[in-house]
Amino acid sequence: MMILIPILNAVFGWLVISSLFFFLFHPQTKKNFFVFEMQGFIPKNISSWGKSLGKYVEENFVNIPKMKESLLKGDSQKQIHDVLESRVDDFLRNKLKEKIPVFSMFITEGMISKMKEVLMDELESLVPSVIEQIAAGVEKQFNIQKMIDEKLSAVSMEEIEKLFYSQAGKGILTLKIAVAAAGFALGFIEIYLV
Repeated sequence: MMILIPILNAVFGWLVISSLFFFLFHPQTKKNFFVFEMQGFIPKNISSWGKSLGKYVEENFVNIPKMKESLLKGDSQKQIHDVLESRVDDFLRNKLKEKIPVFSMFITEGMISKMKEVLMDELESLVPSVIEQIAAGVEKQFNIQKMIDEKLSAVSMEEIEKLFYSQAGKGILTLKIAVAAAGFALGFIEIYLV
Protein backbone atom coordinates (compact mmCIF):
# COMPACT_ATOMS: atom_id res chain seq x y z
CA MET A 1 0.00 0.00 0.00
CA MET A 2 2.85 2.39 0.81
CA ILE A 3 4.31 1.86 -2.68
CA LEU A 4 1.29 3.71 -4.11
CA ILE A 5 2.55 7.00 -2.65
CA PRO A 6 5.52 7.40 -5.07
CA ILE A 7 3.40 6.20 -7.99
CA LEU A 8 0.57 8.63 -7.17
CA ASN A 9 3.09 11.47 -6.76
CA ALA A 10 4.58 10.68 -10.17
CA VAL A 11 1.14 10.49 -11.81
CA PHE A 12 0.09 13.72 -10.09
CA GLY A 13 3.22 15.53 -11.32
CA TRP A 14 2.66 14.24 -14.88
CA LEU A 15 -0.99 15.35 -14.80
CA VAL A 16 -0.15 18.81 -13.44
CA ILE A 17 2.29 19.49 -16.30
CA SER A 18 -0.13 18.00 -18.87
CA SER A 19 -2.94 20.21 -17.52
CA LEU A 20 -0.72 23.27 -17.58
CA PHE A 21 0.04 22.83 -21.27
CA PHE A 22 -3.56 21.86 -22.05
CA PHE A 23 -4.86 25.10 -20.50
CA LEU A 24 -2.45 27.14 -22.60
CA PHE A 25 -4.72 26.52 -25.61
CA HIS A 26 -8.04 25.24 -24.22
CA PRO A 27 -10.79 26.24 -24.16
CA GLN A 28 -10.21 28.25 -27.30
CA THR A 29 -13.31 30.37 -26.82
CA LYS A 30 -14.64 31.81 -23.57
CA LYS A 31 -16.63 29.27 -21.57
CA ASN A 32 -18.80 30.10 -18.58
CA PHE A 33 -18.38 27.76 -15.62
CA PHE A 34 -21.05 28.86 -13.19
CA VAL A 35 -19.44 31.90 -11.52
CA PHE A 36 -16.30 32.35 -13.61
CA GLU A 37 -15.29 32.51 -17.25
CA MET A 38 -12.46 30.47 -18.63
CA GLN A 39 -10.42 30.66 -21.81
CA GLY A 40 -7.02 29.27 -22.75
CA PHE A 41 -4.08 31.54 -21.93
CA ILE A 42 -2.90 31.89 -25.55
CA PRO A 43 -6.33 32.38 -27.20
CA LYS A 44 -7.20 34.94 -24.55
CA ASN A 45 -4.02 36.99 -25.09
CA ILE A 46 -3.24 36.48 -28.79
CA SER A 47 -4.88 39.76 -29.84
CA SER A 48 -2.94 41.92 -27.37
CA TRP A 49 0.27 40.03 -28.25
CA GLY A 50 -0.34 40.76 -31.94
CA LYS A 51 -0.67 44.48 -31.21
CA SER A 52 2.43 44.48 -29.00
CA LEU A 53 4.46 42.48 -31.51
CA GLY A 54 3.34 44.75 -34.35
CA LYS A 55 4.29 47.84 -32.37
CA TYR A 56 7.69 46.34 -31.49
CA VAL A 57 8.45 45.37 -35.10
CA GLU A 58 7.30 48.77 -36.34
CA GLU A 59 9.52 50.61 -33.84
CA ASN A 60 12.61 48.40 -34.05
CA PHE A 61 12.73 46.70 -37.44
CA VAL A 62 10.58 48.42 -40.05
CA ASN A 63 10.60 51.97 -38.75
CA ILE A 64 9.77 54.06 -41.81
CA PRO A 65 10.34 57.47 -40.12
CA LYS A 66 13.82 56.31 -39.05
CA MET A 67 14.52 55.01 -42.56
CA LYS A 68 13.43 58.34 -44.01
CA GLU A 69 15.62 60.17 -41.51
CA SER A 70 18.64 58.00 -42.34
CA LEU A 71 18.13 58.64 -46.07
CA LEU A 72 18.31 62.37 -45.45
CA LYS A 73 21.57 62.23 -43.45
CA GLY A 74 25.31 62.32 -44.25
CA ASP A 75 26.44 59.25 -46.22
CA SER A 76 23.04 58.61 -47.77
CA GLN A 77 22.83 62.18 -49.04
CA LYS A 78 26.32 61.85 -50.52
CA GLN A 79 25.35 58.58 -52.24
CA ILE A 80 22.21 60.19 -53.64
CA HIS A 81 24.27 63.20 -54.76
CA ASP A 82 26.84 60.94 -56.49
CA VAL A 83 24.14 58.95 -58.31
CA LEU A 84 22.33 62.09 -59.42
CA GLU A 85 25.55 63.72 -60.55
CA SER A 86 26.63 60.74 -62.66
CA ARG A 87 23.14 60.48 -64.23
CA VAL A 88 22.93 64.20 -64.99
CA ASP A 89 26.45 64.17 -66.43
CA ASP A 90 25.63 61.17 -68.63
CA PHE A 91 22.38 62.80 -69.72
CA LEU A 92 24.01 66.10 -70.69
CA ARG A 93 27.08 64.60 -72.37
CA ASN A 94 25.53 61.62 -74.14
CA LYS A 95 21.77 61.13 -74.11
CA LEU A 96 20.83 64.73 -74.86
CA LYS A 97 23.16 64.71 -77.88
CA GLU A 98 21.66 61.37 -79.04
CA LYS A 99 18.09 62.62 -78.74
CA ILE A 100 18.72 66.09 -80.19
CA PRO A 101 21.77 65.86 -82.49
CA VAL A 102 21.48 69.52 -83.52
CA PHE A 103 21.95 70.51 -79.89
CA SER A 104 25.50 69.08 -79.87
CA MET A 105 26.67 71.77 -82.31
CA PHE A 106 25.79 74.58 -79.89
CA ILE A 107 26.71 73.06 -76.55
CA THR A 108 30.13 73.68 -75.06
CA GLU A 109 31.91 72.24 -72.04
CA GLY A 110 31.17 75.46 -70.13
CA MET A 111 27.45 75.17 -70.92
CA ILE A 112 27.43 71.53 -69.84
CA SER A 113 29.07 72.49 -66.53
CA LYS A 114 26.59 75.33 -65.94
CA MET A 115 23.57 73.20 -66.91
CA LYS A 116 24.85 70.41 -64.67
CA GLU A 117 25.21 72.83 -61.75
CA VAL A 118 21.68 74.21 -62.24
CA LEU A 119 20.13 70.74 -62.63
CA MET A 120 21.99 69.38 -59.60
CA ASP A 121 20.82 72.27 -57.42
CA GLU A 122 17.23 71.71 -58.53
CA LEU A 123 17.36 67.90 -58.12
CA GLU A 124 19.02 68.11 -54.70
CA SER A 125 16.34 70.49 -53.48
CA LEU A 126 13.70 68.00 -54.70
CA VAL A 127 15.22 64.89 -53.06
CA PRO A 128 14.03 65.55 -49.46
CA SER A 129 10.44 66.22 -50.55
CA VAL A 130 10.44 63.14 -52.83
CA ILE A 131 11.74 60.95 -50.00
CA GLU A 132 9.19 62.53 -47.65
CA GLN A 133 6.30 61.77 -50.06
CA ILE A 134 7.45 58.21 -50.76
CA ALA A 135 7.92 57.49 -47.05
CA ALA A 136 4.46 58.89 -46.25
CA GLY A 137 2.92 56.72 -48.98
CA VAL A 138 4.75 53.60 -47.79
CA GLU A 139 3.80 54.32 -44.18
CA LYS A 140 0.15 54.69 -45.17
CA GLN A 141 0.17 51.62 -47.37
CA PHE A 142 2.10 49.38 -44.98
CA ASN A 143 0.85 49.82 -41.43
CA ILE A 144 3.14 47.14 -40.00
CA GLN A 145 1.43 47.08 -36.62
CA LYS A 146 -1.98 46.51 -38.19
CA MET A 147 -0.64 43.95 -40.69
CA ILE A 148 0.98 41.79 -38.00
CA ASP A 149 -2.09 42.01 -35.78
CA GLU A 150 -4.38 40.97 -38.67
CA LYS A 151 -2.10 38.12 -39.78
CA LEU A 152 -1.77 36.78 -36.25
CA SER A 153 -5.52 37.02 -35.68
CA ALA A 154 -6.17 35.17 -38.94
CA VAL A 155 -4.08 32.15 -37.91
CA SER A 156 -6.26 29.48 -36.31
CA MET A 157 -5.56 28.31 -32.78
CA GLU A 158 -5.26 24.75 -34.09
CA GLU A 159 -2.36 25.82 -36.33
CA ILE A 160 -0.65 27.69 -33.50
CA GLU A 161 -1.12 24.74 -31.15
CA LYS A 162 0.19 22.29 -33.74
CA LEU A 163 3.23 24.49 -34.41
CA PHE A 164 3.85 24.94 -30.69
CA TYR A 165 3.80 21.21 -29.99
CA SER A 166 5.90 20.40 -33.06
CA GLN A 167 8.58 22.81 -31.80
CA ALA A 168 8.30 22.24 -28.04
CA GLY A 169 7.05 18.64 -27.89
CA LYS A 170 10.34 17.03 -26.81
CA GLY A 171 10.95 19.70 -24.19
CA ILE A 172 7.44 19.23 -22.78
CA LEU A 173 7.89 15.46 -22.64
CA THR A 174 11.24 15.91 -20.87
CA LEU A 175 9.58 18.25 -18.37
CA LYS A 176 6.76 15.76 -17.71
CA ILE A 177 9.26 12.95 -17.15
CA ALA A 178 11.40 15.13 -14.86
CA VAL A 179 8.39 16.20 -12.76
CA ALA A 180 7.09 12.62 -12.59
CA ALA A 181 10.54 11.39 -11.52
CA ALA A 182 10.74 14.16 -8.88
CA GLY A 183 7.26 13.17 -7.64
CA PHE A 184 8.30 9.52 -7.52
CA ALA A 185 11.45 10.38 -5.52
CA LEU A 186 9.42 12.64 -3.24
CA GLY A 187 7.06 9.71 -2.62
CA PHE A 188 9.95 7.62 -1.27
CA ILE A 189 10.98 10.52 0.98
CA GLU A 190 7.38 10.66 2.27
CA ILE A 191 7.43 6.90 2.96
CA TYR A 192 10.71 7.25 4.81
CA LEU A 193 9.36 10.15 6.91
CA VAL A 194 6.19 8.21 7.79
